[in-house]
Amino acid sequence: MKQLGQFCIEQEKLKLEIDLETLVVGFNNLKDYIINVGHNKEILYVIDKTCNHAGGKLIVKGDKAVCPMHNWHLDLESLKYDNTHVCKEPVEYIHTKSGSIKIDDSQKNLKNPFKPSKNGGVSVRWLNHATVYIECNGKSLITDPWLFGPAFLTGWWLYSPSPSDSLNLLKQADYVYISHNHPDHLHPETLAVLDKNKPIITPNFTSASSEKFLKKLGFKNVITPNFLEIMEITEGFQFGILKSGDFRDDSGIYICANGHEILLTVDANYLNSYVLPKNIDLLMTSFAGGASGFPLCYENYSEEEKKNVVKRNRNSIKASVINYLKLTFPNFYMPYAGMFSEFSERDIYIKERNIKNSFEDYQIITSEANAIAIQPESNKLIYFKDGQMQLESLADVDYLQKEDTSFYIQNLKKDFVYNPEKVITYLMNSQYHRNQIIQIIPTNDNFMTCIGEIVFADFNLGVFKTIQESELIDKKEGYRVMQLKIRSEVIMCIIENYLPWEDMSIGFQMRVTRIPDEYESDFWFHFTNNYIAIENFRYSSYCGACTIINQNPIWSKPNR
Repeated sequence: MKQLGQFCIEQEKLKLEIDLETLVVGFNNLKDYIINVGHNKEILYVIDKTCNHAGGKLIVKGDKAVCPMHNWHLDLESLKYDNTHVCKEPVEYIHTKSGSIKIDDSQKNLKNPFKPSKNGGVSVRWLNHATVYIECNGKSLITDPWLFGPAFLTGWWLYSPSPSDSLNLLKQADYVYISHNHPDHLHPETLAVLDKNKPIITPNFTSASSEKFLKKLGFKNVITPNFLEIMEITEGFQFGILKSGDFRDDSGIYICANGHEILLTVDANYLNSYVLPKNIDLLMTSFAGGASGFPLCYENYSEEEKKNVVKRNRNSIKASVINYLKLTFPNFYMPYAGMFSEFSERDIYIKERNIKNSFEDYQIITSEANAIAIQPESNKLIYFKDGQMQLESLADVDYLQKEDTSFYIQNLKKDFVYNPEKVITYLMNSQYHRNQIIQIIPTNDNFMTCIGEIVFADFNLGVFKTIQESELIDKKEGYRVMQLKIRSEVIMCIIENYLPWEDMSIGFQMRVTRIPDEYESDFWFHFTNNYIAIENFRYSSYCGACTIINQNPIWSKPNR
């Protein structure tokens, strides 16, 4: 593998001209921009109306701008979002002699200056969820392998079993790409089948959140390209990693194989701030929604409010896909990275309410973008050659057995027994300092019964102790306060393995009450990306990988 260089940026030279006489003192709400004008008619700033979280369009409401996709609030005085350290950056403008201003309104696109002509082929096979096997010129890359077992501490299960040959394809792949550290993408049990010298590609995040996790799993050859670098696996087979446009550690991957361009956006919000390649051959995005503990795990909301937010979130996913289609102009589109369900009996409440988008929801959307929708099917092979696409059905594809959810849950409970003193030690050593109070309430499966001592943590005063239920607090002036009802075995698995805390929320393993009712982005980022993977990894004493492998004796035992 070698580095070829960087993407180039192409842009159309478009200037938006605005007559200053049309502006009033205060916040001027234009179609795509907000302009703040001072009392002396001076321009204080110009910002675009794209939300920095997921690329939604901000709506001005008084001295705030609100994103309808996820209800983020931007303070128009400070240009700071209420629930995060992220600020909105002003855009540049110039004054003209005629009494107007001009804003650079160009649409920027990525261009691969090393792209070869379309001469030769590339095969693409979706295996399950976000796992895609790509082969070109004798080399292969597999993405985000989750092929069996649960993710998010038994909260997620693959919607349907993986094909029986998927683990062989994983083991024979020359490279594995891990987009980020969520366990439906960085799945320890699936990765356990690999030799520890297998080359693993993951982004060079500032926090090293996925890199250090992989190294704690024992992988010795972790490759971390910088964002927007174009790497060559072999002649004619290139890739580049793009960062999510928000503050989160997430990424997508661009593939150029014998001139055929493929973009996998994975779960990334607002990928590369929507500066993307266009006129590509294949676009693959997440599509389903339902991949969040919000709002179903949050007790500040009524059932009707939860239903409305779930619907809104599904629509926001559709809006994001529409943006990707408009920006990349793909010939073909395949939805992926949404093939999961909540199969365990104890999560029936979530399963009944967590309605997701389907492939059919995107067929009209795709046709309106002049692209052809391809249904993800693991018994189909997509083959591009010389600019043409063929879809081939694979004969005699067998599938792994459907798994017993209770087996995993029972073993998780046996392996991880609640210990409040361990929880306190873990929190004291976190080096997190904010006006934040959390109260960890260990519960049974349905979150109704507290089964151990409650842990209280004040990260400002450095107070960490156990309390009684009667001592729980709802709010405190100047603080963010959360009460977290967490299944007892889950919180112990998290702290003993230094796992990301988002595994609990995304996996529906907790119920949350919070005041103020805003996403505590600094807290969740710290405990999901910074304070992780610092001790020996002990996910479980049972081996789901061995159970799966034993279905077929031709597979060798995993390298532990």
